[in-house]
Amino acid sequence: MTKLIGDTKPGPEALADMRKFAAATPGTTWAAYQNHDMGHPNLGHLQFLAVGPGCTFKTPPRNSPDTPSGLGWRYLHVGTVNLETGEIEEAGT
Repeated sequence: MTKLIGDTKPGPEALADMRKFAAATPGTTWAAYQNHDMGHPNLGHLQFLAVGPGCTFKTPPRNSPDTPSGLGWRYLHVGTVNLETGEIEEAGT
């Protein structure tokens, strides 16, 4: 896992959506991915991925999967979203 750049976290709408999905899907956590491509204009941008039972990924992959909005190799796993506080917690914290 890679270190989070800055103190960024999900916005209120994204966090509300994550909470709603997690409540409906027991055992789900939200992995946080951040753009670490130093030459990219969206450096530091976050993406989130639901992981756990009933999800495509049971554990967080190292990189975000490719999506229609971008290539996953830029987005590295930086932690898990704490759904109570909205903070991104790095592994081991």
